Amino acid sequence: MKIKNVLRLVAGGLASWLCAAPAMAAGWTLTDLGTLGGASSAANALNNAGQVVGYAEAADGTPYPVIWSGGVAAPLSTRPGRALALSAGGVAAGNVMSTSGPRLDATLLSGGSAHDLGTFGGSFSNAAAVNDSGQVAGYARTPDEKDHAFLATASGMVDLGTFGGLYSYAYGLNNAGLAVGSAYDTSGTPRCFLSTGGGLIDPGTLGGRVCNALAVNDAGQVTGSSTTSAGIGHAFVFDRRGMVDLGTLGGSSSVGYAINRLGQVVGAARTATNQLHAFIHDGARMVDLGTLGGTSSTATGVNASGQVVGNFTLSSGSKQPFIYANGVMLNVNTLAPGLSNVDASHVYLNDAGQIAGTGTIGGKQRAFLLTPTP
Repeated sequence: MKIKNVLRLVAGGLASWLCAAPAMAAGWTLTDLGTLGGASSAANALNNAGQVVGYAEAADGTPYPVIWSGGVAAPLSTRPGRALALSAGGVAAGNVMSTSGPRLDATLLSGGSAHDLGTFGGSFSNAAAVNDSGQVAGYARTPDEKDHAFLATASGMVDLGTFGGLYSYAYGLNNAGLAVGSAYDTSGTPRCFLSTGGGLIDPGTLGGRVCNALAVNDAGQVTGSSTTSAGIGHAFVFDRRGMVDLGTLGGSSSVGYAINRLGQVVGAARTATNQLHAFIHDGARMVDLGTLGGTSSTATGVNASGQVVGNFTLSSGSKQPFIYANGVMLNVNTLAPGLSNVDASHVYLNDAGQIAGTGTIGGKQRAFLLTPTP
């Protein structure tokens, strides 16, 4: 595959920030998403329809992959496991107990069926992303237990290979079937890759050797981190212009973790005082989102309105989840009575401003959905 064919999937340039993000919601409605009769549940992904996937325990404590629609849980497999990814159209994927032995396999969870995608002859496979067509991206182990990126459907997996090294990993997938991730070269250095299943394309770097592609939007814009000629990692956007350095907040390094359909990137960057701060980049400038009392923060998700979720660290070292909108950052633990101990590393946001995650409700670990009220 030639790079020009991949670039046909890429829309032009970063979109400008056309309008300010909406103000923070006046209030929030908390929905305990419940279980399958057991004690606990957890959320791993959220789409714009308000559907959530994750796992829920049955009465005997066994966790099963589930999807919650309208707050109602529906199991996605009769085998234990968990759903990890969810498409805009409600197609799910996850890791489920294999039909071939006592191991977890990447599994397509769609249409009431669980399609075990298997491995490349090794002991494990992992689903990282899924699209509306039922394509799944992730990685699977080979007979010698090396991880290789894959792109799969219910009919099977394609080994995307490497750049001559031992390992590769797919982290993102869009609805055009473009998978992104990292593959190692012969020197053991990770390089960014793009692939639609016909081989790996190396989009280059920001002048250094190392590159990791972490997310892609439906316009084909990619973000992650690449080293510069100085050997320092910087957040980037790759589109038809090539790879664009997003810079830092005055410090040495940065990384992009997520990108929305407008091309806005969020992640974390070093400040002039070497603190790590969450940022949003609108295509023209990098905006420091600050912290809530501590010295560090990281943005992990962004919706089409430019609202951001992520985590920050208090001076005590405690990691807390945040939502940021229109210049205001709030601790997710404070948004609704009865919710506490939210897993700060796994908070999800959709275009309606809903937040999904895992926290403590009534003394139990539960998947939850927070819905903004005017």
